[in-house]
Amino acid sequence: MRWARPVRVRSAALRAGFGAALVSLALFSSACGSSSDEVEPPAPIAAPPSAAAPSEPADPQPTKAAEDARPGPRLQARLDAGAVALVDLRGRIGIQPRALEFAKGGRMEDVEWSRWTDRGAEGTGRMVGLVCDPTCAQGTTIAVPATITLSQPLACPAGRFFDRGRIEVASDDPDAQSTSWLAAPC
Repeated sequence: MRWARPVRVRSAALRAGFGAALVSLALFSSACGSSSDEVEPPAPIAAPPSAAAPSEPADPQPTKAAEDARPGPRLQARLDAGAVALVDLRGRIGIQPRALEFAKGGRMEDVEWSRWTDRGAEGTGRMVGLVCDPTCAQGTTIAVPATITLSQPLACPAGRFFDRGRIEVASDDPDAQSTSWLAAPC
């Protein structure tokens, strides 16, 4: 299985070549709203490069959408009070989101968070993804139980954001693979 995933690029020249391609963590869909969630409108993004990314990115970089993401007033007040948030692939910012996008064609749905602190978070839900076999256009969608773990909060101008994420699948499906992703928006 080949998942399209965000990649951080340190070089400004290489980053410019990717354009608005990648954003770390795609938080909620518009229907995910618990009263503690605030969803920012998604920024348009281009498809990430098709080359397979390493399973553990050494230093993921935020996507253009993540860098451009700005919390609304209610969410900013929570960040100012010390809460830690995350930014998904589409640039949506949230705290304990019920859904998030972590790759083009890959997302977590129905997430129930068992822990969300200033140091880390963990939740369970369903990972939905596109299996690009033989190609993404001809691929199939799978949905498997998964655990999501967020770590390494980073202080950014707008507040603190988780800078690492890992999704572990709980399935024997050979097409379902664990993945790492996420980058703070700074």
